[in-house]
Amino acid sequence: MTGNKHNMEGNSNSAGEPDPGPYWRRMHRDWRFWVGAILMAAALSVYVLSGDLAWVPSGHRQPAMPASAAN
Repeated sequence: MTGNKHNMEGNSNSAGEPDPGPYWRRMHRDWRFWVGAILMAAALSVYVLSGDLAWVPSGHRQPAMPASAAN
């Protein structure tokens, strides 16, 4: 056997196989990339819209600061 059967860059030089293109272009056509991007955008929007996840529970409000402590 002559030649290298394993191609480390992922490009195919064999006859009859089309060039798959660069990795970044193939990645954007993968469904797993888009599922991850949508989940990340949803998590980011929940974080931002919730005020940094600082929801105050409805039954436990912080007491107001006394006027003597404000001075």
